[in-house]
Amino acid sequence: MPRHQYRPGDTVVLKARVLGSTQPEGSGRIVSQLPEANGLLRYRVRFSSENFERSIEQDEIDTVVSASPAARSHRVADNGGSGSWVKSNTIRTRK
Repeated sequence: MPRHQYRPGDTVVLKARVLGSTQPEGSGRIVSQLPEANGLLRYRVRFSSENFERSIEQDEIDTVVSASPAARSHRVADNGGSGSWVKSNTIRTRK
């Protein structure tokens, strides 16, 4: 089962001439992930040069030019690099 590589808010660029003469200019922002259909992953994308949203397949996205999904910054709690992220000395319970 394939998995979505991009999330809402990610910026993507389509491969050259994927949509022929209707190819949008510039980059687009993923609005939502659409359900898998016939083994194809689809996204709802809004391009800055258009006033409507498009439905595109994941394989139509130029992964080299688009923001890499691996480059997303995740906020990670600083726990000193070891042990659990839960700090047991800060937990208070009622008596």
